[in-house]
Amino acid sequence: MSLSHLIHTHPLIDNHAHAILSHSHATDYASYPFEQITSEAQGPALHNAHRSLPLLRAINDLAGLYGCPDVVQGDHRAEDRWEKLLAARAECVKTEAGYEELVRRCLHGTQVLLLDDLLPGHVQEYTWHDRFTPSQTKRIVRIEVLAGGIIDEMKTGSNFTREEKEDAFSSFAKSFADAIQGAIADAAVVGFKSVICYRTGLDVGNPDEASVMEAFVRTASMTGTCRVEDKSLNDWILLRTLDLLKQHRLQHEEETPKPVQLHTGLGDADINLLTSNPAHLQPVIARYPEVAFVLLHSAYPYTREAGYLACVYDNVYLDLGEVFPMVSRDAQQAILRESLEIVPTSRLLWSTDGHYFPETFWLANRQFRLVLDEVLTEYVRREDLSLLQAMTAAADILFHNSNRLYGLNLSPDPVMAGSTAITANMVATSDTTSATSGVPWLAKLAKLNVKFVWVQWLDYTATTRVRMFPVREFLRLAHQQRRLGIARANLRMIQTDAVAPGSSCAGQFYLQPDLATLAPNLAFGPVAAAGGGRHPSASATVMTFWRGEDGVPLEGCPRTTLQRITRLLQTEHGLDVLCGCEIEVVLMRFDSVYNVYVPAATNHSWSQMTRETRPLVPLLEEIADTLASLDIELQQFHAESSPGQFEFVLPPSSPLQAIDTLLRARAAIVHVAEQHGLRATLHPRPYTSAAGTAAHTHISISKTTPDMTLSSSISTATEQSFLAGLLAHLPSVMAFTLSQEESYARVQAGIWAGGEWVAWGTQNRETPLRKISPAHWEVKTVDGLANMYLALAALLAAGYLGLKHSLPLTIQDCQGDSSVDREKYGITTPLPNTLQASLAALQADVDLHTLLGKEFVQDYIATKRTEREMLLAMPDSERRLWLIERY
Repeated sequence: MSLSHLIHTHPLIDNHAHAILSHSHATDYASYPFEQITSEAQGPALHNAHRSLPLLRAINDLAGLYGCPDVVQGDHRAEDRWEKLLAARAECVKTEAGYEELVRRCLHGTQVLLLDDLLPGHVQEYTWHDRFTPSQTKRIVRIEVLAGGIIDEMKTGSNFTREEKEDAFSSFAKSFADAIQGAIADAAVVGFKSVICYRTGLDVGNPDEASVMEAFVRTASMTGTCRVEDKSLNDWILLRTLDLLKQHRLQHEEETPKPVQLHTGLGDADINLLTSNPAHLQPVIARYPEVAFVLLHSAYPYTREAGYLACVYDNVYLDLGEVFPMVSRDAQQAILRESLEIVPTSRLLWSTDGHYFPETFWLANRQFRLVLDEVLTEYVRREDLSLLQAMTAAADILFHNSNRLYGLNLSPDPVMAGSTAITANMVATSDTTSATSGVPWLAKLAKLNVKFVWVQWLDYTATTRVRMFPVREFLRLAHQQRRLGIARANLRMIQTDAVAPGSSCAGQFYLQPDLATLAPNLAFGPVAAAGGGRHPSASATVMTFWRGEDGVPLEGCPRTTLQRITRLLQTEHGLDVLCGCEIEVVLMRFDSVYNVYVPAATNHSWSQMTRETRPLVPLLEEIADTLASLDIELQQFHAESSPGQFEFVLPPSSPLQAIDTLLRARAAIVHVAEQHGLRATLHPRPYTSAAGTAAHTHISISKTTPDMTLSSSISTATEQSFLAGLLAHLPSVMAFTLSQEESYARVQAGIWAGGEWVAWGTQNRETPLRKISPAHWEVKTVDGLANMYLALAALLAAGYLGLKHSLPLTIQDCQGDSSVDREKYGITTPLPNTLQASLAALQADVDLHTLLGKEFVQDYIATKRTEREMLLAMPDSERRLWLIERY
């Protein structure tokens, strides 16, 4: 992973933001001027914002977000461009569904929001925001509003008498302390916020009780809603909050008190610029070392003063928010550089200060990622930071520092982190030549000179489906300016485009490109020069995740399912998984006289170079060169035992990456063979005289240590329970790994294909699970007709269930013939010998299909049964030809 890739794809924690307007007020610009997305000005001064660099830049960016490039084309007056932008925005948000889709796009890449939800206005409840982020929204309690609400409840409609003052203030003080302590105990609250900077300034004094009581009485005597803005009372409210947090810390030594955020620096005209300097807070910070202080908004224009405090006091953090997008790009860079001058990167936090409009979140996140990339990349180039140090700093600022400070205990969401489809937070432009800085996938498109992108997904029949896009239209899809909808009926579609019973003509799901998988396609022209590999095409391919109408991961998406099971093993059991895949293919020639495929070599045997094998060596080497040109380095390749059969061994990697690589490698092998007039087929038994063709899959598990390094030290109990789960659920799993009736021709004894019984053995090739080394197995009951995402997901799910239920390993290490010595090794269960039998086992395996998804498993079973009926209706020779042509 590159530094740019990490910065532009790492999930982020927004440590300070505000609620979003309800749809009914989304275009109420009279009450909520849209110009305030980049300006703190109000009233007449706000009209000048149209000529400010931050707003002019925002217009360019938002034109891409709304899909209206004409807004920035031509030499229009700023005011005219603004009106055109507002019209485009109105079109996006005219329906509630459209508005929520805009919110979803603007919050994409944000794992959790920490909301100060007491900003006045027609805003959504804080829980409403949960639907747009993987983790539930948390609250930041604004202490002045909390105090004001208590005072409002105490009002009697008349001023307090002198005799009532002491009792009234005592009652208020108790209610305020109870409210703060309640917030400390509330799991939904992760911190507190003070706007004393706005009200009376950061020069907090030590007011005496008499002055505080007088201030309280004056405040309580106000007409209308209470606003706490008397200095003595404001200072008391902040100091009392700090006292309560300090007290909690001393009483609960094991707990870290919830932080206090303070507005500093940048604000509207209501602020006293001189007393917004965080340097005024130094005595208070020094007085409360038990309390963590977060200085908000980069303290601009006092960034260096805030940085000094965050450097010399262990309990001070500097938030980098609000200046993105409120100042120019140059100013943003300068502020980040000033923040990094002396502040440890472990004390920097990110926030958007997003409020009212979802675009404030989008602009802030997008611009911050770009500037963070530019600044850290320069430091790496100058060798001030190593690449690893820069990557660590970026991840800390975006996620880990806030995760620790607020006690969130989150792991970066793997779907977000792995997909890199956070395009709204990258660059909103359709210009591939000017938008490549800091955006690796855009740079890759430009470097490859790509004109077309194939958007691909693998369905339940292991058929690769493709939609092809001109690159400019693909950029709209990648930036989520449009969606690619697929009819839900496709979930039950077979290769002939017929659909299984139970499908619906209504509804659709959406394909989200996983930009990490963007790879060059291979040209379909003449054969490349010998030894040079295939020439690249003007097209590229990209795999996808499936999303529902609401944008959340769709149950049954093969890649999401595999990613989710992998995550469960990591988060619940601390296990990392590596997967290695073997590709076995049979090279065949088409005999047009008899309308059959015949092996490309018949004088052929395992790991030998025979008379007919040697002429194929240039082809094999071209395949290896081609894979290398696609960044796929083979570990080895050799002749297998069946006529015309060869094996290519891929390197191990994480499960999702392993299958992505496997599919790219298979496609390249098939393509190169086609250029030489040959068919490279994955058919499990393209002729009956051979042992058959498999897709052996290696799985190894290792422990993640606290410092995130890997250790091969897996306890015996963990290894045995994982293996016991694999064995217990293997008959059900085979519905995914041997997914066609033809596949079961290999479930035989004596052909080194895994035998006929549920068993395992160390280096025993006649068992379906061959143990190679501790916590490393080869699964032999897999072939090339399977959807390999689902096959591996089912295997890992079986192992996970073994761990979840602490299954004992009752089957012994088989060192003989599993079909002969069954009693000796505790072998009792036969492998399914038909697809019907494995589908029935899957149907009855409640634990497995509950884990994988009940609705998905029903779709899968219906699809495979319909496919099976279609294929078995063909004569044997026709079915063999049909499968060889497709697999």
